[in-house]
Amino acid sequence: MEQIQAPMGEVIELRQVLHESGVPLLRVLIRDGERYTHLDLDPATADRWGDLMQVWARAAAERPGDGQEG
Repeated sequence: MEQIQAPMGEVIELRQVLHESGVPLLRVLIRDGERYTHLDLDPATADRWGDLMQVWARAAAERPGDGQEG
């Protein structure tokens, strides 16, 4: 579906896969050199995660460079 080059060198891939039960899943692959992580998310979890990421991104854009985590 999509591939994103992250600023610290990671590559994030988003793929749609179909679980053997017939449930569509969003597969998130994060590659960092030789290491990789993958998550399979159901639609409800992907929706919630996406909402939270948007909230964080908008808030972070309003206060760039404050160095705070969390």
